[in-house]
Amino acid sequence: MVAISATNSATPSLQSVLGTARVEQARREADQAEANAQSLRQQADQAESEAQQRQGLVRDLSRRNQQVDPTYLPRQQGQNTGQILNLRV
Repeated sequence: MVAISATNSATPSLQSVLGTARVEQARREADQAEANAQSLRQQADQAESEAQQRQGLVRDLSRRNQQVDPTYLPRQQGQNTGQILNLRV
């Protein structure tokens, strides 16, 4: 009987094998989740960088747009309006 007990204790039980397989699967899934999280962090960093660049462009364009073009200033009181064509006959 002692020999049978020793043989049985040397062979892992099915429950032990399944438990080990589950742990290994969980580790693989955790590693995959970590890799996905790292990829998403990189994408978020890139998106943030692009957003900051675009906001800088918006600020630059807004500043340029605020510069006054005398062609489009409203006329001052008493200023002649002028005529493009004189079509009087």
